[in-house]
Amino acid sequence: MNSTENLKEIINQSPTSAGIYKMLNEKDEILYVGKAKNIQNRLKSYLNGNNLSNRIKRMVSKISTIDVVITQTEKEALLLEANLIKKLKPPFNILLRDDKSFPYIFINHEQEYPQITKHRGKQKFKGKYFGPFATINSLNYTLKILQKVFLLRSCDDTIFENRSKPCLLYQIERCSGPCVNDTINKKDYNSTVKNAENFLSGHHSTLQAELSKKMERESEILNYEKAASYRDKIEALTQIQSQQNINLHDIKNTDVISISRKGNKSCVQVFIYRSGQNWGNRSYFPKHGEEVETYEILERFIVDFYTKYSPPKNVLINTPINNSKLIKNSLKSIYSYQTNFSIPKKGKKLEIINYAIRNSELSLKNHITQSFSDKENLKALKKDLGIALDINRIEAFDNSHLFGKNAVGAMIVFSKEGFDKKSYRKFNIDSNKVKPGDDYGMMRHVLERRFSSEAIKNQKKYQNLPELLIIDGGKGHYDLAKKILEEKNLSEIKLASIFKGEGRKESLDQIIFNDKKNYIKKDTPSFFFMQRLRDESHRYAIGAHRDKRKKEMHTSELEPIEGLGRVRKKLLLNHFGSVKNIKTASSQDIMKVKGISRLLSEKIYAYFND
Repeated sequence: MNSTENLKEIINQSPTSAGIYKMLNEKDEILYVGKAKNIQNRLKSYLNGNNLSNRIKRMVSKISTIDVVITQTEKEALLLEANLIKKLKPPFNILLRDDKSFPYIFINHEQEYPQITKHRGKQKFKGKYFGPFATINSLNYTLKILQKVFLLRSCDDTIFENRSKPCLLYQIERCSGPCVNDTINKKDYNSTVKNAENFLSGHHSTLQAELSKKMERESEILNYEKAASYRDKIEALTQIQSQQNINLHDIKNTDVISISRKGNKSCVQVFIYRSGQNWGNRSYFPKHGEEVETYEILERFIVDFYTKYSPPKNVLINTPINNSKLIKNSLKSIYSYQTNFSIPKKGKKLEIINYAIRNSELSLKNHITQSFSDKENLKALKKDLGIALDINRIEAFDNSHLFGKNAVGAMIVFSKEGFDKKSYRKFNIDSNKVKPGDDYGMMRHVLERRFSSEAIKNQKKYQNLPELLIIDGGKGHYDLAKKILEEKNLSEIKLASIFKGEGRKESLDQIIFNDKKNYIKKDTPSFFFMQRLRDESHRYAIGAHRDKRKKEMHTSELEPIEGLGRVRKKLLLNHFGSVKNIKTASSQDIMKVKGISRLLSEKIYAYFND
């Protein structure tokens, strides 16, 4: 292994031009690949031990020799560095683990009757490619709806050219049967191909309005079966546009990239928007050290990602990058157009980046938690809480209501096998016994029912008692639950409470145990595990509340909404196809309906979702 003097000599002999450098150990194994505008100046920075992290000091101690490659510009050096890191995967670089290419929807124009299908790889055939889709699931969902609406063939040429009668897809109305001459002529088929391409290009409203007119026309002449068919198509198209409630028509062709970070773990999440539609998202977990700056991780990701996949012209990010100009110029040299990177400050773009941040934070939390097995999570929690006995069963409780109405309590169970959904329980809360909106009263009602002598004896319903009880609430809720356990002579059950901090931000969550706040250190597997248990109890409680509320809805579910008259109801149903789709639509989607103002759209959304 070289001494510092030998390393200085190697560096002093290195060029002062732009290029890349490869650091190798005594076995000629590549430790690190870097790029620089001035190679010698960059390498000299590794000699100042006071400014190096422990990880980089460890790398420098292993360096035996340094290979350099000169480039014409720093831009070329950046691209060469990216290619070498992907190929060589040096242990001290930030590494992006990504083997999968993005899928596209492909409409083949080389065929007389164009086929619609999935496509990966080079786009070498004549036709229209729509994508990329972040996951095959998001593509499959869209493709399934398109087949239902436009009835384009999906079979390959061998099958298509050898059929004498239509296949099952024709029978179930997923294909117009162009393989048989008397089902559809070439002109009409190509018209539906054009409609499909227009829809995938973002031209939605004209098509839906057209289908709505056809539905009303068929209904007027009492052809209800055909009218229902058009209604189903409207409903299907609405489903695509309402995916995840965050489609924004002013965000046409944009990627949204959010990075969330906890020490040496990070999650970069990419959302793909094309033609005003959300075409899915994918999470990446780069490999890096704890001392690496967050902007470095994001820059490395952007360069690696967009030298593999062609970028859109606009990319929204949540963290500033230092070498924005260099990256933009480097990508422009590959794709012949400029990609702009920006951090939104207001409006819908800020909403969408905040949505991406929430998702990347959640994915990171789950990634850290799930890197532990269920048994390891229980062991770690036992150690962090200082509990003597093994934790075999955890019960977590939460309540849900809307202004005190349809109140319901929920209990979820976690064991060594993970979430035990068969043991989940709901507790309907009688408003005659508990004052509406009384959170403490609801908690007492639920816990007293769960730990009543009859319930404890009912082994079939509850199996056994938990070693740990978790509630969602602050010190007041904790003290109440503790008192109930003492009253029931169940003090051997350990009690913990988790509650949101200022602004209800998850990062400020606090855990109470043994009468002490902040008992478990933040950003640890046990902390994330407790959040995961709380989130699951919250999810289950909300689901139970919604189920209960549905049973009490009026015959006409739109009737109670103030300001929604007969005409607007008809417009809503024509646009969405069913009340079910109105319930799952975002306020932005509802506002697209003629005659529905922002205020009314928010009122409709709140009615079904609050």
